Amino acid sequence: MATATAASFNKIERAHQMYREGRYEEALGYYTEALAVAKTKPQKIALHSNRAACYLKLHHFKKAAEECTSVLELDHKHTGALMLRAQTLVTLKEYNSALFDVNQLIELNPNSEVYHNLHARLKTQVVYHFISIWL
Repeated sequence: MATATAASFNKIERAHQMYREGRYEEALGYYTEALAVAKTKPQKIALHSNRAACYLKLHHFKKAAEECTSVLELDHKHTGALMLRAQTLVTLKEYNSALFDVNQLIELNPNSEVYHNLHARLKTQVVYHFISIWL
């Protein structure tokens, strides 16, 4: 068992190195291998988060959002995954879904000026998007 844990740790370290070097496809492969043997919820959350970061760097926004969803299935209050998914959904022009995530962020931290500002900007985007569809 210790050997499997060490092997997983080595894959993660190798993935981090690949990521730092800008070799995102390779990093993604190592994170995926480590995820296949991850046992604990925190490990799985971290690995899904790292995969989301790789997908973002590769401009695979839908896959990045899916990885954030995987994190949120493990921890529905993970503010980092909510924020990243909201930003990714904005890039995909899925404004209503992004607004849903921002509303959840505000529920988790009602005093956050950042979340409230993002909420206001998103509501404006939703209106502009809606108008552009009808024009």
